[in-house]
Amino acid sequence: MMAGRSGTYSFDGNSESNFTPKSLDIGDVSKKCSTKETVSISGDVDEVDYAKDVEPAAERRRRYFSLAIITLTAFTFNLSFSIILTSAKPYLDQMDPEAGTQFLGLFISAQPLAQLFFSPLLGFLGNKFGSIRILSILSTLVLATGFVLYACVSALPGPRRWYLFAARFLIGAAAGSTTLCFSYIASATTVKERTTAISLFSLAGSTAFVLGPVIQLAFAPLGVGTDMPIGGDLYINLFTAPSWLSAGMALFNAFVFLPGIFSEHNVAKKEGDFVATMAAKKRSGKATCPSPGEMAEKIQKQKRPDKWALVVCIVIFASVQFNFIFLESVATLLVIEQLGLSEKSAIIVVGLAFAGAGVYSGLIFAILGPLARRMGERILLMIGVFFLALGPVMLYPCTGPPPPLKYSDVGNVSTSLAFEKESLIEQLTFSYGWLSVPMPVSSNNVSGGCPIDLQPWCGYTSAIRWQQLIAGFILIVTGFPMGAAMTNAIFSKIIGPFPQGTWMGILAAGACFARVLCPICVTNIYSVYGPLATFAFMTGVMVLVLMLLVIYYRHLVPYRYENIEESVPYLIT
Repeated sequence: MMAGRSGTYSFDGNSESNFTPKSLDIGDVSKKCSTKETVSISGDVDEVDYAKDVEPAAERRRRYFSLAIITLTAFTFNLSFSIILTSAKPYLDQMDPEAGTQFLGLFISAQPLAQLFFSPLLGFLGNKFGSIRILSILSTLVLATGFVLYACVSALPGPRRWYLFAARFLIGAAAGSTTLCFSYIASATTVKERTTAISLFSLAGSTAFVLGPVIQLAFAPLGVGTDMPIGGDLYINLFTAPSWLSAGMALFNAFVFLPGIFSEHNVAKKEGDFVATMAAKKRSGKATCPSPGEMAEKIQKQKRPDKWALVVCIVIFASVQFNFIFLESVATLLVIEQLGLSEKSAIIVVGLAFAGAGVYSGLIFAILGPLARRMGERILLMIGVFFLALGPVMLYPCTGPPPPLKYSDVGNVSTSLAFEKESLIEQLTFSYGWLSVPMPVSSNNVSGGCPIDLQPWCGYTSAIRWQQLIAGFILIVTGFPMGAAMTNAIFSKIIGPFPQGTWMGILAAGACFARVLCPICVTNIYSVYGPLATFAFMTGVMVLVLMLLVIYYRHLVPYRYENIEESVPYLIT
């Protein structure tokens, strides 16, 4: 075993599989082996940084530019999602007042439901075509179509809830191309670069989550009414303006994938071929590398990745997503029902909270690369899961009065009751730059409060305090970036040199299944049984995941080359 700058190379084992030489382009390995800039005749494989020592500088610059476009795609998709995140419930109520809270879960689930089907499909097609260009262009065009439909629902006949569902389904189908992004990052980065690249990709998404709610706030002066018609029954307001902006961004993203702007690279395969060849040369003691024919014959016997480790990663990643979508699903609902804020005020408060969370998690993403090299990716993953398990615990109702109550009469007119006449809610004011918004219990918007006629537990369950909401929110947004980024990095390294599109699609499908299941489960449990049962359920899920991670900790190791006379792993540093 040898230690090097990028990790440790281990030589062991023998097993067989059907890995075909057609999937590896090793025709230029011998040529590269003969250059002085690659590796010395003594076979110091551990001293080679492929990107710096072997790859031409011009090709490396083009590869980095292509990764920048992929990162832009992450930014576009996450901004498009977060820009309408906090207004989902009020927009649904305005377009279809009879939809109710239970349909809210299905409405929110429409996007991940589409991703559940389209993520593995797009991953498979990406492997099949050997290119992500056409699929990425089509996906971004579908994204634009989904947002146009979302903005035009007011011009369509009722019941409008299903048009909203269809719009979010299209947005989710387009978001399946995130699989292509992760697959491309895995193929367009060296092992040493991969964790940092995935962290930067996640950082772009986190930055989008900062800007999305802020942009939503910027549209707040437009109001939620019909004062700004643009033709027919179409209007520009707080709900529709972000959708039009997102559609325009999606069209721009499709443009940058055109030939001449975006070029595709597969440095991971070249690095794997090169390092395996160097290992074989060192083992044989030859002054020259094996011929491409000899290498192909040995590579043919390579084992498949550890499927149990991959399954565990999928379960962990799905659970991490399950926990975060839980926060997305109930954040606005909790602020309205537990704090008694109006719908417009709740959108602003939750928008500011997600903006702050985006900045905070962005800082975490930025330091994950260095932390992973120092502490190890598995340790960071375990810490992240622990925070995600602790977050819901902070939201358990404590002793105290029930939340402000809301009573709805037949005429659909609502009133709110606060238990403390001079409560914090009545005096609260939120400011963000030029925007200053008072938060009264009663306003000219739809008032907040817990609907006791629909949810009897409102009358006897203690209210969740705003301090609890902040504490639980911070813990969850701390654990999510650690869990998501580290699981992706570990998963990619377990697969090693094999094509990653299909596996990345399965990983994304697992996450999407969680994103479908969570809103439906959480909103229904909350509606019927109240917050204590809801948050206890979430705690139980994450505790089980933490136990699974401890049990399979030793399996979450990188792929190992075997039967090339020695093996060279893709490492978790």
